[in-house]
Amino acid sequence: MFPQLPSSAIASHMETLIGFYVDVMQHVIEATQSVSQLNMQLGRDLITEAGANGQRIMSSKDAGQLGSAFAILLTPGRKSLATYQHRLAAVLSRSHAGITEVAASHMPGVQRSATAMTEQLVQEATAHSTRAAEQLARFQPGGHLRH
Repeated sequence: MFPQLPSSAIASHMETLIGFYVDVMQHVIEATQSVSQLNMQLGRDLITEAGANGQRIMSSKDAGQLGSAFAILLTPGRKSLATYQHRLAAVLSRSHAGITEVAASHMPGVQRSATAMTEQLVQEATAHSTRAAEQLARFQPGGHLRH
């Protein structure tokens, strides 16, 4: 998948991280879709309520009915907003639980691949340092140039 990467451990770690991010993003997308649906439902509920309130005002037969219809307008969407808040809390709670579960299942693999990558990079760095020191020693004063 990553032909240009300097080591197989880096490629393995990248694949592990991508798998983790994909699973987390699936939960984020699901939560976003659920919140979007909640927003649409709230909009529909508020429009329905506004229509019903307008109908109540138009069909008022006396000052008492008109006054109570206008009083309802002072607290628009109270029930709809309470329902929305409850459902939103449930969606976010489910999303949090899902992401926590994904993190718990992926973290051991991420830690293993990160450790393997680090160990391989340290070994490669040590080998490069040793070769560089050997090459530098060839060109030190008093040393012999070897080709």
